[in-house]
Amino acid sequence: MKEKLLLFKPKHPAQFKKSSWYGVVMFVKTFALCSQYLARALAGKVNVPITDNYLRRFWQIQFKETFSTLFVTGRKFLKPNHTYLFMSNHESWLDIPAMFAAVPMSLRMVSKAGIMSIPVVGPAMEKAGFIAVDRKNRSKAIRQLELAKKRLNDGISIWMAPEGTRSRTGEIAHFKKGGFHLATSLGLDIVPVFIEGARDIMPADTLMINSNRSMTVHFCEPVSTKGVDKSSMNDLMEKVRTAIILKKQQVKAIHDDESAL
Repeated sequence: MKEKLLLFKPKHPAQFKKSSWYGVVMFVKTFALCSQYLARALAGKVNVPITDNYLRRFWQIQFKETFSTLFVTGRKFLKPNHTYLFMSNHESWLDIPAMFAAVPMSLRMVSKAGIMSIPVVGPAMEKAGFIAVDRKNRSKAIRQLELAKKRLNDGISIWMAPEGTRSRTGEIAHFKKGGFHLATSLGLDIVPVFIEGARDIMPADTLMINSNRSMTVHFCEPVSTKGVDKSSMNDLMEKVRTAIILKKQQVKAIHDDESAL
């Protein structure tokens, strides 16, 4: 892939090809960084640039401590000074730092409403720019939607995994509607994203790390949400899901051709 860009490469290879120790070290350092940010957030000493800097340190820790290389393709589809709702497949914890690294603009996640309601943690995440949309509580959903609009006005894009949970098989499950309602309510273009290789490095439900491997974030062409209403919501969902599946198939075909050479 001629357009593939290198975002991160470890300075040297890992000593062990497979070890849970790498996962333990990664999470300990991540916890320390998050605690530091939490203290600053509660003191009211955070803003968008400061938060972006912490997120940069966050994703660098993940790839440095797992001895993983990160690439990106498809950045040509992203317009400067434009905000998007990114939607990707989700197979591993490493999907999170990979997205923060690959998106060339300020980015925040859509979090589960339950996490945002945790004392101390929730307010800190809100100050950091993360959002949650609780569609079971109308008044809360309206307030959260207004918060999302403010993030967009601040030049912050949003990312979510529409499957709702990590895939344990690598198959792309059916999507939940919440993110699509958010996109149409905000008038956001949706960028389908296929994240390749994360599960090979760190499978779900384990700290075991397969080191000295690489992963790639593939951006697809944005999908417009203009004119989409309830009657066409399912078509929009299928269009985004199909784009991710097709990119996955294309990537596999390229690797199969390279292996045959």
